[in-house]
Amino acid sequence: MVQQQPVVVFDMGSNKTRVGFAGEEAPRVISSTVVGVPRQRGLVGSLMQHYSDDYAGDAACAQEGMLNLSYPVRNRRITSMPEVEHFLQDVFYSRLPLVPSNTMMLWVESVRTSREDRERLCEMMFESFGLPQLGLVAASATTVFSTGRTTGLVVDSGEGCTNFNAVWEGYNLQYATHTSDVAGRVLTDRLLAFLRAKGYPLSTPNDRRVVEDVKHTLCYVAADVQEEVKKMHKKLQKEYYGLPDEQRIYVEESQFMVPELLFNPSAEGDIGCCGRNNAEVNVDASGVGAGGWTDAIAKVVESAPHFTRPHLLKSIVLGGGNTMFPGIEQRLRREVSALPASAECEANCVAFRDRDLAAWIGGSVVASMPTFPHMCLSRKDYLEKGATVVHERI
Repeated sequence: MVQQQPVVVFDMGSNKTRVGFAGEEAPRVISSTVVGVPRQRGLVGSLMQHYSDDYAGDAACAQEGMLNLSYPVRNRRITSMPEVEHFLQDVFYSRLPLVPSNTMMLWVESVRTSREDRERLCEMMFESFGLPQLGLVAASATTVFSTGRTTGLVVDSGEGCTNFNAVWEGYNLQYATHTSDVAGRVLTDRLLAFLRAKGYPLSTPNDRRVVEDVKHTLCYVAADVQEEVKKMHKKLQKEYYGLPDEQRIYVEESQFMVPELLFNPSAEGDIGCCGRNNAEVNVDASGVGAGGWTDAIAKVVESAPHFTRPHLLKSIVLGGGNTMFPGIEQRLRREVSALPASAECEANCVAFRDRDLAAWIGGSVVASMPTFPHMCLSRKDYLEKGATVVHERI
């Protein structure tokens, strides 16, 4: 009996990369998507003895004082293929000791991937790593698969961008999509600006990581901003984030006004101003923030075929780290239910506990299926027809 080759599942985001094996419930590796090059060669030891003296992932962050850091993925798009290659070398040879030429791969693909990047990725996998087979599956599709569904409207919000995509029977509907740059990085920037304005001396990269943890720990989505402001005025004890040196960071109204940008980007000017009783949030006549998530969902639904719309509204699937704020599911369901498109069906949000890993989990499911090898592009096909074959086969 021939032993089946292992399948590694790779989900590379702007902030974090998740890597693991098909059929497993969680990734083996979750690491920062960053590559570091020594400012002066020889000052720091190599963590990549098999390939080069560059650092990658969390190891690069730990040595940032002696490294020039670069980020190979921005807004879910690859900005440097050589840096992606460095990162993969570290994963294959240091983090998950594997022989690439004996390993199949499923690459969770961003909907923002260009045709050129697809070809370059294909070329790298077969030429540099000698993979026998490569599968590419859209992140929106794997996010839906992570819930046991094949159809849904995906809200995938990570560090660099938020993508809204309609998925029908496992296929991403390319014409029913919307992208917003309001995502994790923007929220961290706004929270950082608010805290600086309050007098907190936050300027270093490590300070930014502290602010990110403040965001993840204390921020939430308010059901009603005006009511939340009133409740905050009545609180006798303000919530705070404790630092190791026993200093405290008080987030005040930014605790809910920063995530409010997801639903109402025009509320940006209100951050730091909600202490006033007359603070207002800009909404349209239906009570939906202009340009926010609910508005984007409405556009995607309108772009999809009419017969698919009820099915999409009944399965709004949340995925990505930026969907983990408490209260986000309830707020989104309430606002989407108020849309005209929801008049004939009940809108429903699907928000599983591990939704920050949804794209990877769905990829693990796909890669463990008996049909997965038939979904892949083989190295033989690549050598015979070149990188453009990726558009025909996958």
